[in-house]
Amino acid sequence: MNFEKARRLVSDLVRVNERYARDGHYRNDVRERLGRTVSRVDVGVARRERDRAPLAARPFEGLVETSLALAGIRTVDREPEVVLVVDELREGAAFAGVQTALAVALALGARLDRSVRVVMVRWTTPGNSAAAAEALVADRFPESRADGRPGVRVVRREDVLDTEFGRDDVWIATHWKTAHPLDVAVTAGVVPHDRVAYLVQDYEPGFSPWSTEYAVAASTYRAGFRMLVNSEPLRKYLADVEDLDVPPERTFAPHLDVELLERVAAARQHEDVVRVLFYGRPSKHRNLFRLGVAALRVAVQELAADGIRVEFHSAGEQHGDVELDGGRGDVKLVSHGTMPWDDYFRFIASTNVVLSLQHSPHPSHPPFDGAISGARVVTNEFRGTREHLHPNLAAVPADARSLGLAVADAVRRAAAEGPTGFAPLAEHALGGPLDAAVDALATAIEHDGQHHHEESTR
Repeated sequence: MNFEKARRLVSDLVRVNERYARDGHYRNDVRERLGRTVSRVDVGVARRERDRAPLAARPFEGLVETSLALAGIRTVDREPEVVLVVDELREGAAFAGVQTALAVALALGARLDRSVRVVMVRWTTPGNSAAAAEALVADRFPESRADGRPGVRVVRREDVLDTEFGRDDVWIATHWKTAHPLDVAVTAGVVPHDRVAYLVQDYEPGFSPWSTEYAVAASTYRAGFRMLVNSEPLRKYLADVEDLDVPPERTFAPHLDVELLERVAAARQHEDVVRVLFYGRPSKHRNLFRLGVAALRVAVQELAADGIRVEFHSAGEQHGDVELDGGRGDVKLVSHGTMPWDDYFRFIASTNVVLSLQHSPHPSHPPFDGAISGARVVTNEFRGTREHLHPNLAAVPADARSLGLAVADAVRRAAAEGPTGFAPLAEHALGGPLDAAVDALATAIEHDGQHHHEESTR
């Protein structure tokens, strides 16, 4: 390498490091692309997975990192369980989707009178363990250890090949990277096709750009697993885009703590200053962070002559404060990062306008936390899945001007009228109760089990 090339390389590295230090968006993008370094232990386990996989599963090696995670499992005659397959289960990463998956598994286990086991197919992160994951489940769901029950057992990916599973276990996929290895395991003949349920909580091909990952994620919807869908808008989108006919009775509404939101509504006041809460997560591309910032800048310009005192706050993920007034520095989006549960609900009681974006068909929680508890909420429309869901929710096109004008209008209304008061969702607007959907799934599983028993005794 000559001196000029070396000089340019050093200069490039300096610029990259400077940008990494000051630009939270760029930093999050780099972190997502790099992921976690694979250890020597992981490589050894991956080699065992390949060696144990039946011949029919071998072509899938390396398709994605979880492809062969379950293909070589051992199944024996034993008391059947419900086996929940997740990416990982650890404190700091057990958000609403994981919480819902655990609730589904425990409800199905209770309905079928089976114990529940959790399998993690992501390589175990430093500081995590099966014991730590089990303690997390016990803390979130204390009823899982009530009445002398043994509690939920957790199996790390590194231990899957040393674990025995029941031949009649019911498996629950929770994400495309867990549905895909179950699809491979079905192909390999180690998991019965009709013993897999698929909890779908968003249109996950959209989480990846047009790519192998997009194609594999979409293929999991064609695997023929029995589906349980989180929210009616998502069910309609899957029918439209993937031609999937999921029964409405196996669709449930996201869990919203309505009693807590009623208390939040009672705590809201008509104040002299209007506080705007932006659900800002720069590392989650579907939450459209940069578009939201641009929309807030449009709103600031639109409100400049109104004389309304406005503050802008961000919650959901820590990032640097952002100037919203063209560089003057008088108006900033102040980041509060990830908040503890109780702190979050105390904070939203003081914010009468919410901007919460999600570029996917699943309705996320923050818009409804705000709308039900009396705030005026702006979100982006997504192929007609959000219009008319709630009177306090304005779903507008996903461009900065439309969103910004809607935020400005919400601020004006909040300044003039204050909060709306408690406003619950219309019944079944987002789907039915979780227990009813799980009951419908259990009935279908039991029907198939009875059919197989009759076939085997002929």
